[in-house]
Amino acid sequence: MEEIRFADLIEKQAQRYGERCFITCSLTGQKVSYTQLDRFVKEQSEQLRRLGVERGDKVLLFMDNSVEFAVLYFAVTGCGAVAVPANTLLKEKELLYLLKDAQVRAVITEPLYWEILRGSAGDLVETVHETAPFGREIQVLLLKECQEDENAPCSQREDTAMLLYTSGTTGNPKGVILSYANLLAKAEHIQEAHGLTQEDVCLCVLPWFHINGLVITLITPLYSGGQIVIGGKFSVSRFWKDIENYRVTWFSGVPTMYSHLLAKGIPEDRDYSSLRFARSASSPLPVSVLERFESICQVPVIESYGITEGCSQITTNPMPPRARKSGSVGLPFGNRIKIVDNEGRELPCGQVGEVLMQGDNITCGYYHKEEETKKAFSGDWFHSGDLGYQDEDGYLFLDGRIKELINRAGEKFPPREVDEILYQMEGVELAAVAGVPDAVYGEEVAAFIKKKDGAVLDARMVQEFCKDKIASYKVPRKVYFLDDLPKGGNGKIQRLKLVERYKKGEFE
Repeated sequence: MEEIRFADLIEKQAQRYGERCFITCSLTGQKVSYTQLDRFVKEQSEQLRRLGVERGDKVLLFMDNSVEFAVLYFAVTGCGAVAVPANTLLKEKELLYLLKDAQVRAVITEPLYWEILRGSAGDLVETVHETAPFGREIQVLLLKECQEDENAPCSQREDTAMLLYTSGTTGNPKGVILSYANLLAKAEHIQEAHGLTQEDVCLCVLPWFHINGLVITLITPLYSGGQIVIGGKFSVSRFWKDIENYRVTWFSGVPTMYSHLLAKGIPEDRDYSSLRFARSASSPLPVSVLERFESICQVPVIESYGITEGCSQITTNPMPPRARKSGSVGLPFGNRIKIVDNEGRELPCGQVGEVLMQGDNITCGYYHKEEETKKAFSGDWFHSGDLGYQDEDGYLFLDGRIKELINRAGEKFPPREVDEILYQMEGVELAAVAGVPDAVYGEEVAAFIKKKDGAVLDARMVQEFCKDKIASYKVPRKVYFLDDLPKGGNGKIQRLKLVERYKKGEFE
């Protein structure tokens, strides 16, 4: 692929599409054409340079999806700096870790988050600059120079566009180094896989501080010459209004979103005939949820699989008329994958092992974490930490995370098997199964459930339902009903958080 950066791509698209709309914000009514995007990005890049942001500096963006976020993200890279989008749900201690680990030079934020920034970065702040590029207040905080740890040499590459931190379900989050070549290669793969054109309109409801939202619903539409509609934080009622009002042709969601949409009921008075496909990623979509959504909406749901270290999508089910397989996350597009056992030997189709991947979208490693980088690679094959198998047609089926495997008295199985059963129950809106400590069996099976409004469910009903469908050792012995389940910024249910809360005695 030709070596280009975002600024080059934006200028090229501005010349090609001119005053055609690129961004619409359904919350504010703002519209930005390709020509305006090019001009705004250049203006803001120059503004950041004047404030003291230099090539190679890390700039943390602590903002919700907005026109400002899009422009400033591209402006950061436009002045040669490295963008570090951060989860706006982070607390002060977590944010301080990110600022120090990424050696952040500047922070861009909005009024909603000024207080938490003052609490976490107060002692690090050198100067504060206020600006209102589009009539909304934005702050740029310049931080004091971070002292690099001599034992943690900088591994940033010249063409690094972004550091994006993993969720950190085990240990501290790690900064994934992503280059322009990685990100633009992935945009090309996604465009090809989904057949995206300049006629497509994407609804953005996933946060841009997560790889799924950022690459799938911001960078890829820019690459393909399409249009995006910023829908704000996910709201069931606003979701359908935006699809109707803006004639949305596709959106990218996560399994919990589909469960909420079904639980609230698909509105019969909304016109969503413009949709040509829906997309699901970040965690496996229960087959029963996929099938119910498709049957009601008559829209194909394209289930995909991606990781931060691969700039999002690794595999995806093909678009119709090619075969989509329920329960599968599809075929590699622009990647090679293989399944290996504990010794690194490649396994034949049908056998479960770790998913390894290779491609021009794969990271070179983690920022100043050489040991973790070495452990993550076998040659140029990246270890995903995910379990799965390929069928005879090459379709990938995931079985969960290696660290999430339940081990009950020596019987090991992925929790997703039980999740699938629970989602078949009429009164279940969200469900997650995890292995919790047990003095007799080592681990016991626990189910955590959010019921649909008005549903009547108890532990005995759940256990009886499962007994007829799965082996006895997989049946949840502990069942807890919660008001909601903990989710990360990407909407993925966090099983390990549930285990942590169980260990603290929150559910007894």
